Amino acid sequence: METLPAEIITQIMEYLPFDDRREVAMVNEAFHYGSYHPMFSRKEVLTYQSLNEKLNSFNEFKNMLKKSKRKLFCLKFDGLNFVDDLTIFTDLGNRIVSLDFYYLQSLDDSFLDAIAQCCINLEKLVFGKLTDLYLSDKDRPPILKLCCIELNYVKITDREFNLILKLAPNLKDLSIIGSNINSSSLVLQRFYPHDTNDNDHLFNKYNSDYVFSHKNIIHHLNNSVRLNSLVLSESHIFFQIQPLQHKFKSLVLSFENKFINQSFNFMHFEVLSQYVSLERLEIHNLPVELLSNVSKLYNLRHLILSYIIVKSNVFNGPELLKSLKSFMLSLKDLKHIKTLSFNRADQNHCIMFPTLALPNCIFNSLTSLDCSLDTDFGALILGKNLTSLRIRNGDILNEDYLKLIFTRLTNLKHLHIDRCYNVNDFILIDLPIYNLKGLITLKIMDSKVSYRCLQSITNSSLKVLMFDNVSFKSIKSQDDLNKFEESILILSANIPTLTHLKVCMSPTCLRLIESLKLLSYFRVDAKMFVNANFKRMKEFKLWDWYL
Repeated sequence: METLPAEIITQIMEYLPFDDRREVAMVNEAFHYGSYHPMFSRKEVLTYQSLNEKLNSFNEFKNMLKKSKRKLFCLKFDGLNFVDDLTIFTDLGNRIVSLDFYYLQSLDDSFLDAIAQCCINLEKLVFGKLTDLYLSDKDRPPILKLCCIELNYVKITDREFNLILKLAPNLKDLSIIGSNINSSSLVLQRFYPHDTNDNDHLFNKYNSDYVFSHKNIIHHLNNSVRLNSLVLSESHIFFQIQPLQHKFKSLVLSFENKFINQSFNFMHFEVLSQYVSLERLEIHNLPVELLSNVSKLYNLRHLILSYIIVKSNVFNGPELLKSLKSFMLSLKDLKHIKTLSFNRADQNHCIMFPTLALPNCIFNSLTSLDCSLDTDFGALILGKNLTSLRIRNGDILNEDYLKLIFTRLTNLKHLHIDRCYNVNDFILIDLPIYNLKGLITLKIMDSKVSYRCLQSITNSSLKVLMFDNVSFKSIKSQDDLNKFEESILILSANIPTLTHLKVCMSPTCLRLIESLKLLSYFRVDAKMFVNANFKRMKEFKLWDWYL
């Protein structure tokens, strides 16, 4: 161990999660310094969360960063209130590669000036839940490495949007979600009455202090030739940009609002098929008849789709089923596909489709799958390369097929099964969960298990374990609480490195526990007991709602 080259040490630590890397860092000096390699710093986000109004906690966070041996920082600030102390950005500016502000109190000139001090290495800037901006038209030096900007639920105007984008002349990734983009022609005529030339490339063409317009976003998209990743919750904007100017690699769209209003022209969607450069595509609430346009994107590596049936097509069931079948068959032409998520978004709609089979040939390349299975169970038989699997219709799995998952899909790291109506304690005990040597996440939903099932789970690699609708009926008095603690003790012996445990009570059991006046135990004492027996426990939950 003492003579291993630094390159080998770095490669070893690259396969380890954060907690394990911290332990390995204590082996010797070489491993200690290897744990601070910049490649790890880029993957680890250090978060400051404002839980109180004490300035000391913020100063402690700032001093911790200053004393750190890390060469680079990815920082997130949740609820930052003390915006008057901005030296954290000016002092550490050369070492910051990512800044994420959630519930920032306000964004003014002094704050943006401080961010601009991170001009050497800053690559990503995120604002979430931001409602107060006070920015003047002040020239700031551009941040040349800043290539990613995300605006999530930011109440912004065209002028403020322009000022933020001016910081990033080399922008490659842009995300705009839930920011109240105005597309009304009457509103645009009011604030931009002289807008007659769509080819005008002046930066201040759309610079209103009163509206955030779709035309301003389109203007920037048409002039951002380096852009290769785009996320939009207002999907109609995408279909108004000039497709031949862009070579997008990643695209995320949502059609939810457009199809509720029935105002979208389906013919516009055909332009998507021209973006053959796409490697990642994520679309939510896509009408089933538009799936054929996705089939032409033969370079896709990652495809995440949820489809809907538009109400106006309620009597076109056979045609819609034909479109769905055609799309499923076309998946065989996606030779490079690694990730596939394909599910229906509107399950309660009156038109019901059978679950269709995926082409068997795609399982040669798939490493991640999220879908409902057909009765041929191709994924369970052919998906030996899968590392992540989510089965939405677990009710079709009998005990034999459940065992098939744990005996054949030996590369699985993440397993999530919904609607496990057939699974009880007796079936779970017989499942060879221990056989998946690299399993990190196991989620079994809608089953009929009790908390006693925890005693039968043995898999030393597990970090996340989750059950919902769990029965606690065997606990009928204060004296029975030791049964729960016994299950926790056995689980901690079998899986000592567990970090997330959710054993969510069924509503019936929760009411029973409350009637027995045992709820206070599970609120406080049970959590203390779990934390005492799992040294790495980060989250323990016994219900999915606030009490």
